[in-house]
Amino acid sequence: MLLTIQAVHTRLRGTPCCYLTYSAVRICVLLMILLPCSFIFNVASAQHLTLQNSSLEGKPGVKTAPPGWRVAINTPDILPGVYGCHKIAKAGKTFIGLQAGPVYREGIEQELSSPLRKGKIYSLSFDLAFSKIYGHEHCYGNLAIFGGNTPGDTSELLWTSGSFTDTTWHRWTAELRPRASHKFISFYAYPEEKCAVNSYGVVVFMDNLSSINQILKTEVTATASCNNTSTGSVNVRVTGGDGPYTYLWTPGNYHTPQVSNLPGGYYEVQITSADGVTTKAAVTVGESDLATGTDVTLSNCAGDNKSAISLNITGGIPPYDLSINGIEREGSKFDNLVPGNYVFIVKDKQVCSDTFNVFIKEPDPLVIRQVDVEPCSCSEVNDGSIRWIVEGGTRPYKYRVDGDMWQPDSLHHNLKTGNYRYEIEDARGCVETGSATITSPWQNCLVVMPSAFSPNGDGNNDLFRPKVYDAVTNYQLKIFNRWGSLVFQTNDPKRGWDGYYSGMPQSSQAFIYVCSFNTSRNELKEYRGTVMLVK
Repeated sequence: MLLTIQAVHTRLRGTPCCYLTYSAVRICVLLMILLPCSFIFNVASAQHLTLQNSSLEGKPGVKTAPPGWRVAINTPDILPGVYGCHKIAKAGKTFIGLQAGPVYREGIEQELSSPLRKGKIYSLSFDLAFSKIYGHEHCYGNLAIFGGNTPGDTSELLWTSGSFTDTTWHRWTAELRPRASHKFISFYAYPEEKCAVNSYGVVVFMDNLSSINQILKTEVTATASCNNTSTGSVNVRVTGGDGPYTYLWTPGNYHTPQVSNLPGGYYEVQITSADGVTTKAAVTVGESDLATGTDVTLSNCAGDNKSAISLNITGGIPPYDLSINGIEREGSKFDNLVPGNYVFIVKDKQVCSDTFNVFIKEPDPLVIRQVDVEPCSCSEVNDGSIRWIVEGGTRPYKYRVDGDMWQPDSLHHNLKTGNYRYEIEDARGCVETGSATITSPWQNCLVVMPSAFSPNGDGNNDLFRPKVYDAVTNYQLKIFNRWGSLVFQTNDPKRGWDGYYSGMPQSSQAFIYVCSFNTSRNELKEYRGTVMLVK
């Protein structure tokens, strides 16, 4: 390669107040050509992304997003002041409300000033709250954060809060680990569990978002040092930033990710990535190789008191002395132990000690928490059932009634009226028993159609549903408004209409129903009529 230097003296960038000779210039230019550009011009930097309108300020209303944000899908709301919500914002004056159901979600989104980068790790904090009543009844709150590259794109689920029901504001911190780069970030109410009270049973309130800050994650490990020698080591593994990383361990002023020949003690390390992200971690190096392994055997059933602990003592200098809860003991196996905390102290000839706890906890008692008995629809049919809610013991459970065959299902059905003796057994043979009586509230089999209902949330007559006193099959219920539009239908006799259509409560008016089914005698019945929705 031919280099032409047209001046004997030149000033290089980064060397103010100093002139270089011709030879020095040649060396510097050669270094700039031969060395990687990233060594000379390191332009990468840590990402700290500021969200527009992070306190979600805006004019209260439905089907809208705060300025700086956009509606990602459906009808988010700016609160308070709508649907009877008067909750005070966590920061500023307003916050956002999002609802969801199995086939419905609401969300807001924002285009970031710089994309979230694949393989990086970010931290984002915000405040969340739940409301049981917001327009209608809800079961829980759950927030999901998505990354995408176009408006409405939810190609990657970055984080979910999980179900919560606390109605007070609480600070949450999400750790985002994108598997691809994303220009957009969006926040959704997200259904994870079923909600029995409403098909739109998820609601989450969100406020006061922080900036999105790139962070490093560290995993620090250490090996112990024997007494009076320096045989310990430390090692740190870093993810989330651009390499190469720089390290500074104290004490010792070491600059590598792994350091050996260390005495016991407490060590801190500061790590900085090439893109400028810094974090700290710490680890303690132990001072003896004396170690004790434990093998714990627990009782099968609560109250057996048959737990056992076996010890495997290694390292140090034998022979060993052993004490349990302050009492000197011999041997390495201890049987028939009651539940509790056992403090072991193992000392070797050099008086190095290994102190550790073993907490013996037998399985929780097998408890029949609830027995739900479903009566027969009428005295002429055998559609009664018994359902058990069981806790404790060791799963899976099995069930039987009146000495019949065991079955894994907690629901026994097709039972007639009468008294029943049942048994429940867990995977370790622990057994609980009990009895239940199935009755029939109605002598004759029939279906009764109500003439009105009032879906006002007072728990009384909130649903329109036929009163079925029969073991019906091929059930179908359809409800039409006065214009002939279908507003509700179901094939489940236990499911009723809550007065909502397309997510909106209907006004007081008459609706037409058509209800058809086969009776327990396989007779086809069809009822037609009107039902009045009363507010």
